[in-house]
Amino acid sequence: MLDPTEYNDQDMGRVEVKNTTCYMCACRCGIRVTLRDGEVRHIEGNPEHPLNKGVICAKGASGIMKQYSPARLTKPLLRRADAERGESKFEEISWDRAFDIMEERLGKIRKEDPKKFALFTGRDQMQALTGMFAKQFGTPNYAAHGGFCSVNMAAGLIYTIGGSFWEFGGPDLERAKLFIMIGTAEDHHS
Repeated sequence: MLDPTEYNDQDMGRVEVKNTTCYMCACRCGIRVTLRDGEVRHIEGNPEHPLNKGVICAKGASGIMKQYSPARLTKPLLRRADAERGESKFEEISWDRAFDIMEERLGKIRKEDPKKFALFTGRDQMQALTGMFAKQFGTPNYAAHGGFCSVNMAAGLIYTIGGSFWEFGGPDLERAKLFIMIGTAEDHHS
């Protein structure tokens, strides 16, 4: 990526802006992503989005780092044979080798007892895929981030008011006679 203080995006290539949704948390704020020749260059809030009206948090604005962080993993890594667990000594391996290792290890577990396998994934958009894979594998031991972060809140809202905010939109503040916020910050949508 070129230094933006030395180069103007429009001088360097085709610039376009795409309206989309932020996935850095469960709020799903509207964002505008500026691309130059298909490369993400800038993320800002979308002022036309009904949820956040152009305001985004620092986490959302820094979403560009998911693409360009120097710490981002881009190839499979295998712990070196001479390394102990926790030493952070790895070697890059091919995707074919990584899949072969996974097939061998998971095949052994599935043959012996699939319930010995536990699966945990990140953000809530992965839960359906995680659950489907775990059920096909034969284990009930699966969970995802949303199970700890937001599902409990959704269940509480469904049982108390009949629905959760992200299923039915934000709270109806204009017609509310009393709105009590417990355990959340005023500037955070959820």
